[in-house]
Amino acid sequence: MVHTLHAQSNEITIPFAEVDLLHHLTVEFEPTLFQQKIERLRQLAPNHPLPGIAEAYALFHEQNFSAARRQLEQTRAKTGDHVRAHLLLGLMSEVEQFQHEAEQHFLAALSLFPDEPSVHRHLAVHYYDREFYGEAASHALQYLKKIGPGGEGTLMTIDMMQTMPGHDDYVLESLYAMLLEIPDHRHDMMFHAIAANNAEMRYDLFCKTLDGEPDEDTVFQLDSMLSLMIEHSMWAAVYDQSEERMYQTVFKTICRDLTYRHAGIRSIPLYLSIRSRYFVRRLLHRP
Repeated sequence: MVHTLHAQSNEITIPFAEVDLLHHLTVEFEPTLFQQKIERLRQLAPNHPLPGIAEAYALFHEQNFSAARRQLEQTRAKTGDHVRAHLLLGLMSEVEQFQHEAEQHFLAALSLFPDEPSVHRHLAVHYYDREFYGEAASHALQYLKKIGPGGEGTLMTIDMMQTMPGHDDYVLESLYAMLLEIPDHRHDMMFHAIAANNAEMRYDLFCKTLDGEPDEDTVFQLDSMLSLMIEHSMWAAVYDQSEERMYQTVFKTICRDLTYRHAGIRSIPLYLSIRSRYFVRRLLHRP
């Protein structure tokens, strides 16, 4: 077999420079490094639209929206359209509190670039901030579908799903199961923290519907919700990598307060069992 593609060829270096610059559109902005990435891609592909659009992002970070819009217009007229142009227009409209206008820019990006996952992410965040939770969850799921299940995308989708009034427990449990099947995220403290928070929300909502002394079936439901909450809270504490070890503190509080408040004296064996499991898991776990 004759190899015709070399690692230093433009077929490799241009896409790499493009991905590198796209990455720097989404991380913390560093002007000098950002400009280096722009010039690198521009040298490799003078007619690529992304460098000019990236310069508009730099103006956006400087809060110079008029100049950013002019830069986008000039770039699109000279080198063509790009999904990031529409996303940036949407972001600027959001900052200026023109929410409907921002929505139209994001929807235009979706219409023109239907296969681009980042459009769904921007729409999900946009609708979430406007408290349109159904739309937010729908786009979060589309985003997850296109990028494949992973830590950040799945956690974002779970967070949006559980915020929905009357959210779908089946979808949430499926998302939890999906994340647990991914080896890199099985020990993710944020996943367990979000799952514990969701269980606590369900527990509190269910408690508000109670009137009088609960019967045996109701006690069983409360016990199940409480057990799920404590279970996920325990794993969040075991895998806690936060500077203040906040999840360990939350777990201790839940164990002490909620088990006793819910079950009274009969909670003592459960409390001791959970605390014992927690200390064993802490001893076995190595960050």
